[in-house]
Amino acid sequence: MILTAQELSMLQVPFTGPIPVKPARVEEEALLSRICVRPPYFALREMAFDGETFAAQVRAEVPQGAELGPIQGADLSRHAAIAGLCRAALAQGDDKRRYYLAQQAWYEGHPSDAPYGSPVTLRASLADLSKRSARASIEATAQGAPLARLEVEYTVLTEAAFERLFQSRRRLTPESGAMAALPPGHIERRGATLTRALDHVPAEACAGHFEHYPAMPVAILMGQLAQLAGMGLGDGPVPYRVVRGRVEAQDFCWAGEPARFEVTPTAGDGGLHTFRCAAHASGRLTGSMDLTLQPVELAAQG
Repeated sequence: MILTAQELSMLQVPFTGPIPVKPARVEEEALLSRICVRPPYFALREMAFDGETFAAQVRAEVPQGAELGPIQGADLSRHAAIAGLCRAALAQGDDKRRYYLAQQAWYEGHPSDAPYGSPVTLRASLADLSKRSARASIEATAQGAPLARLEVEYTVLTEAAFERLFQSRRRLTPESGAMAALPPGHIERRGATLTRALDHVPAEACAGHFEHYPAMPVAILMGQLAQLAGMGLGDGPVPYRVVRGRVEAQDFCWAGEPARFEVTPTAGDGGLHTFRCAAHASGRLTGSMDLTLQPVELAAQG
């Protein structure tokens, strides 16, 4: 039977985008075999994947400080970066283990009245994936409202390539139930710049990042710098929120190395305070960040 053009047009269905797929549960054990981080650094829960978006729930895992919201920006960035690399791993054509090393990240936060420790939902989508790089976008919500949006760029290495590049850093890392906090170190002010120096980074503070190659995660680095910047807002603790941040990782800070964090204010306008931040290990630059904070008193007036 031959149909006329009019009859064919009657059979056509308007294209409305991909057919929705019911999210399928993602098993932690299967996912961990394909990625480079382990618990306790990996702490995603209720993971699901619908073929396009990887979703997970997280909660704050560090004590509450001066930063407002249900979770600190650095802690959220940690979970978001992991969600992004999980999305990249699920897009690979095989189930081989790869290392997804965060190179750059952009963070934009939104005010939230959710109590500290409230569950946060992450939704990660893949913007780009090649043999050696990946880029993911992550949306975070709390109590159904936007909390933050992040973009993370990764360098992708095979397991063999990572081990070849960093074989001199290999050491046995026993399993740990929780990540240890960094020691308080020594804080001092030099002019407008605040610095914090650590004699060494304990391996326990790097638990799960990476297995047998303990290194301080970029998110922990960001957290140390954000805390220092928060101290620069006043003589005492000043509640604040993270408005935006841009992070670039230049090198690893390996367990056992001395570390130094420094923040310098660069602008203060309209209630927003911008800082230039840097982290060093054994004298070399390991990470830098441009960070904008907003004190809560000024935020409430705005």
